[in-house]
Amino acid sequence: MAAKSREHSTTQPLNHLTDSGFSLIEIVAALFILAVAIVPMIKAYAPALSSTTGKEEMVVFANQARGTLYRLLALDYATLNANLGDPADLSSLFGSGAEAAKETFMLNGRSYTPKLSIADAGGGPEGLLELTVTLENVVLSTLKANL
Repeated sequence: MAAKSREHSTTQPLNHLTDSGFSLIEIVAALFILAVAIVPMIKAYAPALSSTTGKEEMVVFANQARGTLYRLLALDYATLNANLGDPADLSSLFGSGAEAAKETFMLNGRSYTPKLSIADAGGGPEGLLELTVTLENVVLSTLKANL
C-alpha cells in the first residue's frame, strides 16, 4: 500500500502541472485583444490633450501680455512719448537691457518676447497715446493720457 500511495503522490503533481495555467497562445491572444481595445481609447484622448495645450499657451500669452501692458502703464507719459514707434525699444522704455530682459520668458522650450507699439492717438494738446502689446496671436492695447 505504501508503494501505491507513493506512486500516486509522484504522478499527481505532474498531472496537476500539465493541467493548470495558460498556454503561450492564450496569453498572446489576450494581449492582442487588450491592445485592440486600448489603442482606440488612447487615440480618443489625443485631440483633447492637444486642445488643452493650445488653451494653456493662450492663457500664458495673455497673462504675460497683460503684465507687460501694466508695466507700460506704470511708466510716465514723457518716457512713453519719447519712445513712439512700432516696435518700441524695450531697453529705452524700461531703462536698461536687464529690465527689458524681464519681459522675455520661456514656454515649452521656446523663448518669447512681446512686441510693443506706442502711437499718438491724437489726444490734442493734452496728449493721448495708444499702447499695444503683441505676443504671438494675443494683442492687447490701451490708452495713456498726459495727466
